[in-house]
Amino acid sequence: MTHRIKSIITLDNHILLVTFQNGMIKKYHLETLFSVFPQFIVLKKDEELYRSVNVDIGGYGISWNDELDLDAEEIWENGVEAGYAEKIDIKDSLAVKLIEARNKKGITQKQLADVTGIYQADISKIERGLANPSLSTLNRLADGLNMQLKIDFEES
Repeated sequence: MTHRIKSIITLDNHILLVTFQNGMIKKYHLETLFSVFPQFIVLKKDEELYRSVNVDIGGYGISWNDELDLDAEEIWENGVEAGYAEKIDIKDSLAVKLIEARNKKGITQKQLADVTGIYQADISKIERGLANPSLSTLNRLADGLNMQLKIDFEES
């Protein structure tokens, strides 16, 4: 499964607080990279650069500049769980569920687009939490996945 980053906060002592699209929050200690990848030592010396980290488009990683970046999977695998976000955006929740369903069926966005008649770009936007699909579109996606769409209300 691909884990996508929603947001990032830099903490003292070169610790990153990373929130993933599914609501999981992980702490990632950059210190572990300094001996393995010497190019990251610049982040220890340059506080302004360290604090300038950004989430890459699509949430597949983070970067400081053209030479320094980290993959979302590295942070997911080697970060320390620090809890869950208080409230997950409904679009992000839908995105995670659609990705999981599509992966469970073993099909690509393109294959789902071919079956449903929904543009692949629109499916991508839904999976990145950038779209607000109609119920009709969600039903078409469910049908294309040979799944049932279930909508539920829960106590918060």
